[in-house]
Amino acid sequence: MACSQNDKFSWDPVTQGRIIGAYSYGAVFSQVPGGFLEARFGGKKVLGLSMMLASVLTLLTPAAAFAGEWWLFAVRVVVGFAQGVVYPSTFGVLSRWAPPSERGRLLAIVFVGETLGVFVGFSLTAKLITKFGWAVTLYITGVAGLAFCCVWCLLAFDSPAVHPRISETEKKYIECNLERTTKDRKIPWCKLFSSPHLWVLIYIHCADGWDFFMMLTCLPLYMDTILNFNIDTNGALSAMPYLALMASRILSSLIIDPVIERSGFKKVNIRKSCILALVGVAACLVAVGHVRCDSTAAIAILCLATIMQGVMAPGFYPSFAELTLGFSGVAFGISNTIANCGGFIAPLMVGILTDENQTVEAWQKVFYISAAISVSGSVMALAFLRTDPVSWAQDPDEDDLSQSAVEMDKMVVDNYVTSV
Repeated sequence: MACSQNDKFSWDPVTQGRIIGAYSYGAVFSQVPGGFLEARFGGKKVLGLSMMLASVLTLLTPAAAFAGEWWLFAVRVVVGFAQGVVYPSTFGVLSRWAPPSERGRLLAIVFVGETLGVFVGFSLTAKLITKFGWAVTLYITGVAGLAFCCVWCLLAFDSPAVHPRISETEKKYIECNLERTTKDRKIPWCKLFSSPHLWVLIYIHCADGWDFFMMLTCLPLYMDTILNFNIDTNGALSAMPYLALMASRILSSLIIDPVIERSGFKKVNIRKSCILALVGVAACLVAVGHVRCDSTAAIAILCLATIMQGVMAPGFYPSFAELTLGFSGVAFGISNTIANCGGFIAPLMVGILTDENQTVEAWQKVFYISAAISVSGSVMALAFLRTDPVSWAQDPDEDDLSQSAVEMDKMVVDNYVTSV
């Protein structure tokens, strides 16, 4: 039976923050295992099982909510744990499918899928909640996830080498353009954790992730409590920032990769320029805290913020694959473990600062803190970012490739480009 729209729960801001952040509690602990499992068993199995488990638990979420706040918290933690393997596995799969010249665009497509899900969710759930109750949205999401699992099992493959329908020419083109990292090499855990260049990427990732969690989980609460913006009845309008984010990721991916490939600028400098977008995001977060009760202005500013944040997908995140090559799944897993802490720290911070104090001044403190974190990410990039591969990620014998093999690779690439 559908739940009524009047089925509400009397939870204080701290409890709300804990439940909102429950997903990230679980996701934190499966990031590194996700990269390891993908390297061991392949992304097809890991991602498929992750989606199936998360979908089933999503179907059980309404029952958990009525059973009690801690039941809901536990279910959301397990959903986060199941979903935490998605991005590390995705980076591992892309390291075997995406040539460097196309990696930014393909990674942006992956991120666009995430944004599209949020946009469709915001657009449709308002009407569904009003008509059928909030639980229906979770049932639909769970069923959609199970349907995706079926499609994934039929169409996904771990690498070009095992794809049954890819042409021989395309397979050689992809494999000849990938950086070489031997498949069965042991993961250099000590070098991963002690690499200062990887920790620079992790810090920038945390700054960008904090902005994302602020906009995804905290700003809807600000719009509801301070701006008196009814998200339930204005779902399409509240989804506009995510539409802007999706468009930005697509357009910037079409620009950044060609600029890297064809311009005379160093790749690292282009990456640094893209990360400067975090300064613009910080300015927008501060501005949102000063619009008072003008919800239209708030939506416009958020759209501008997400447009700038969209540049990060093709502009920054390929750096993980460029720096660590075939170990990018594990490297991103380590990074995402730390960055996902923002998913529960941000809501808890908001809950503490605004508990029994839902005022513009309290929220301005939240935005100032977030802006400072965002700016620090750009500063870190300007000072220390590196994009060329670290020595321990490369094959020891890569420099011993014969000139004839190199010429053969070039010939295959030229033939493929000519045939397309």
